[in-house]
Amino acid sequence: MKVNALPAVVIGTGLCVILYAAGGTDNLLNYLVLFVSILCMSLFFSIHYLTIYYLLQPYNAGTEMKSGMYQVIMSVTYLICFLLMQVRMPILVFGIACIAFCVVYSIVACVLVYRFAPKTFRLRT
Repeated sequence: MKVNALPAVVIGTGLCVILYAAGGTDNLLNYLVLFVSILCMSLFFSIHYLTIYYLLQPYNAGTEMKSGMYQVIMSVTYLICFLLMQVRMPILVFGIACIAFCVVYSIVACVLVYRFAPKTFRLRT
C-alpha cells in the first residue's frame, strides 16, 4: 500500500477538485466519501494482487505464468470493474458500498492468506 498511497491521494484530491470545479455538490460528505473510496480502491488492488499471488502462486522460478486460474480471476476482476464503471449512481451510495466492500474484502483476504498461504505458496515447475 505504501507504493499506491501517494497516487491514490493525488487521484482522490484531484477528483474532489474536479467535482468542486464542475459545480460540486451541496453535501460535503460526498467529497469525503469520494476521497476515502479512492484510497479504499487502492487498498483493494494492493491486497487483491498479493492475495491471489500468495494463494495461487502463479509463477515458476523463471517468472513464467503457470496458473490459468490466476488469469481467470484477474480477468473477472477487471470485467467487474469495467461493468461498474457503466453503472450510474450517486457518489454517496457508490462510495459507501465501495468502502464497505474494500474493508470486508481486506479482512477476509488477510485471514485467508494467513491460514492458507503456508500450504499453497510453493514454487511451480
